[in-house]
Amino acid sequence: MPRATIEPGSEEYQRDCVSIQPEDLDSEFCRVAADIAYWNAQYADANRSYLFAKIEADRVRGMLYFEHREALELMGKKVTEAQVGALVDTDPRQIDARTDLVETEARKVRLRGVCDAVIAKKDMIQSLGAKLRAEMAGDPTLRRDMNDFRHGGA
Repeated sequence: MPRATIEPGSEEYQRDCVSIQPEDLDSEFCRVAADIAYWNAQYADANRSYLFAKIEADRVRGMLYFEHREALELMGKKVTEAQVGALVDTDPRQIDARTDLVETEARKVRLRGVCDAVIAKKDMIQSLGAKLRAEMAGDPTLRRDMNDFRHGGA
């Protein structure tokens, strides 16, 4: 499928960004910088979301700690850190905040992997280009075929 028809951010777009079409290294090399920029921006957004989720999880934990400690004290019970911690850890609001944190971290890690793959693609394209240039230097028919391909010939 032509790249222009693939939805950015989709799994198909991701696969397209990390795969190499060896018969069209010029096009691949031209687009790799844009792919790196796109996926780094996606990673930055994911990292931002993760950091905000971390702040929220910490805020919820602190609020719940105070809330549960105060409730136990109002009941006239002896309050221990373990009791308060157990109440906080099992509170649905804490569980939701931690779940959001885990989901945003997983997205961040996945996007870091895509960034690493696109950077590896850039390195591989450079190596393939160098190899092709070396082969073309010694083979006039290969050089002619590549020139024909680049200029729309057979």
